[in-house]
Amino acid sequence: MRISVVTLPSLLVVALACGDLSGPPADLRHAAANFTCGPADGAATAITLARDPITPTGPTSPYVGIMIDAWPPTALAGRTWVVGTDFVGAWYTPGGGGTAEPASLGRVVVSSVDADSTIHGEVSLTFPSRQVVGAFTAPWIQRSGILCG
Repeated sequence: MRISVVTLPSLLVVALACGDLSGPPADLRHAAANFTCGPADGAATAITLARDPITPTGPTSPYVGIMIDAWPPTALAGRTWVVGTDFVGAWYTPGGGGTAEPASLGRVVVSSVDADSTIHGEVSLTFPSRQVVGAFTAPWIQRSGILCG
């Protein structure tokens, strides 16, 4: 007979790895999507998750920024985007003037995009200082002054 001992740290690791995709990340409850420029200076889609409401002028720290090199937003629907392999970039900008941290691994699952370009999905992203896991609904906002190419 084998007896297994589960320690509190191992339970914490499992809980963080699994995450709760039923709702937004605990401290990043606001989301928005907008047009941005991709790595080759072409049209792309940005998704932002933030602690505070996101305005057309942009988010305030702390926030997570996600850039998916796909346009129009409807091209994202029904796809899983893997950080580092699917033309996806993600970064975490902590509050208090901290330096932005790139995601070391993770994924963005876009389940649907509404007619008004609101994006629905889930994230699981790992940064040097934290993990961000949860669902999001990102209404489309118009941001001015972004010119690509």
